[in-house]
Amino acid sequence: MNDVHASIARRAADTPVPHHGRIVQLDGLRAIAVGAVFLQHALKAPLWMGVDLFFVLSGLLITGILLERKARGQSYFSHFYARRVRRILPPYVLLLVASTLLFGASWLPHWPWFAFFSTNIGLSLGSIGHDSLNVLWSLAVEEQFYIFWPFVVLWCSERALLWIAAALIVAAPVLRAIATPWFDSFWPIYYLTPFRMDLLAAGALLAIVLRRDRRALEPFYPLAIAGALVSLAILGWLHLSFPRFRAANTPLSNAALYSVSLLLCTSIVVIALRGRGLVQRVLTNPALVYVGTVSYTVYLIHLSVLYALWPLHLNRYLTAVLALAITLAYATASWYGFERRLTRGPVRSALPAAARTTA
Repeated sequence: MNDVHASIARRAADTPVPHHGRIVQLDGLRAIAVGAVFLQHALKAPLWMGVDLFFVLSGLLITGILLERKARGQSYFSHFYARRVRRILPPYVLLLVASTLLFGASWLPHWPWFAFFSTNIGLSLGSIGHDSLNVLWSLAVEEQFYIFWPFVVLWCSERALLWIAAALIVAAPVLRAIATPWFDSFWPIYYLTPFRMDLLAAGALLAIVLRRDRRALEPFYPLAIAGALVSLAILGWLHLSFPRFRAANTPLSNAALYSVSLLLCTSIVVIALRGRGLVQRVLTNPALVYVGTVSYTVYLIHLSVLYALWPLHLNRYLTAVLALAITLAYATASWYGFERRLTRGPVRSALPAAARTTA
């Protein structure tokens, strides 16, 4: 009997516990994602997959929130969009102010792209302001996802949503391959929402599965580990053997490369959601969780900080360290200055209702 109680205690200790309605290890995963983006820009590390990881996480969490509100019959659209506005808009506006002070107002002639969260479309057509603002393309993708996905979730059953998400995962790489001849470079394929929907749909698929059965991902944990290792090996091999593969802008490169990234990011999220033992300890490290909590502002401002430091011609590693310190200081001031108050409220993240004991 003591052995049974000990086993139960070990499982309880290994089970990640939500903190204030959040899945704590997903905050740790956000920190890893934003760290990858930072290293890509600061040190030219081949870690462009960090943004893809953000997309999978967004699909997961947003779909979970929407499904929970729908199931409860509570305020749906007003609740969702009010939360998005409070979370997204203030740091976004502050970034535009900071960019204007640092680099001038070259973005103002292109203001509609910024006002209507369509910078990904603007960048696909050409330059729309200082390059430090190019990070906003991924925010535009998510905002465009928010326009239609709440309606899809509201109007469709969970079974239909599963099929829709699966269809989007299959359709996106096909669409990327078909659309490749339309563009002179791979950037529009990378920027435009229809070509990135497989990542958001993969996150949505995980949310739906977890809501139906909170332990549904357990059997796939070994497969997720294998998927992460295989995709890492493929990406590493391509980087070393064919460093221009991503820029080749061929149907094969555009269809396959981002699908490998999809496998990697989805596998990582599955591993994190199960998150026991070492995985849990790493992802729930307080420092990592804090960086994940402020990761949105870190993502927004880091490239502006780098562009402000690059003209000093310092050692690139020193520049990276200084940029990281300034970025974290800015994000901390923003978080404690106004973001935390704006994002606090009685509403809890909906996904943990389906995944709390496994996530």
